[in-house]
Order: sequence, then structure tokens, then C-alpha cells
Amino acid sequence: MTPQPPVDEEPFTAEQAAVAEANERFYQAVEEGDLDTVRAVWIDGEYADTVHCVHPGQPAVHGRSQVLMSWAVVMSRLSYLQFFITDMRVVVSGDIAVVTCAENVLTDLPRSEGGEGSGLAGGRAEATNIFRRSRDGRWLLFAHHSSPVFPSSSSEPPDEQ
Repeated sequence: MTPQPPVDEEPFTAEQAAVAEANERFYQAVEEGDLDTVRAVWIDGEYADTVHCVHPGQPAVHGRSQVLMSWAVVMSRLSYLQFFITDMRVVVSGDIAVVTCAENVLTDLPRSEGGEGSGLAGGRAEATNIFRRSRDGRWLLFAHHSSPVFPSSSSEPPDEQ
């Protein structure tokens, strides 16, 4: 299924759709614990040093090898992880594309000493994913930033408080 923009926006152009599909591959690979595909979606070569990742509540990780290691750690700690991506917006400017979206996450809780998960937990984060078009036309990720969204005690949007 091709990702689509929020209902109040115009349908994606072909270029935006290609970026949205690259974004979807990234999340699907993380869900599946597929480190080979995670490796394939992150930029390499001359841009490997530009790779940057901020996991929710964590300090920034820089450089492709360190970022890939951080994802390996994330995936090794969870037996179940599912993303429901909403509110996706894609902006393409030349060979750079920015995706903003909400990551609605369902995951198992950390494993106990016996190695079993102790239930499921949900959460929400706002993410920004930045892609660069490679020479062969593929959109590759070089920056990911995810910040947790904490439930508000107010029913009003933050702008109106």
C-alpha cells in the first residue's frame, strides 16, 4: 500500500511517493528486525559521516556505523515493535527530502530476567526523517529524529492554551 498524505492535503507527486515508500521501508525493516534492510536504507559512501539519529529521549548518535549499531540495539531489546505512521508530510527540494510524521508505536515492555516480555505498551513520537537522492535515484536516509509526545492533561491544542 502506497503511503498517502493527510486527508486535508493534495495527493503525493511521484517524487513524494517515492520518498514516502523509502520512509515506509525504513519503518518496516525496523519492525521486522531486519538489520540488512535497515543498513540498505541508510546512506553510505561519501555521506556516511553525515548520518545522524536521535532516538526518543536519547542523545544524538553520529556516523553511519554508530547509527546502525544503535538500531541493532533497539531491535535486539524488543520482541515486538509495530509502527502506525500517521500525519505524514513529504517535502522534496532537489536531491533532499524531508518527511515529518507521527510514530504511533506498539511494543513489548522490556524483557524480564527470565527473557520474557511483561506486556505491551503504546506511545507516540513526532519524527523527522531526511533523505538524500543517491546517484542511482534511490532515496536514502541520512537523518532521523524522533521526540516523544507526552499526553496532555488539557483537551485544547497547545497553540490555544
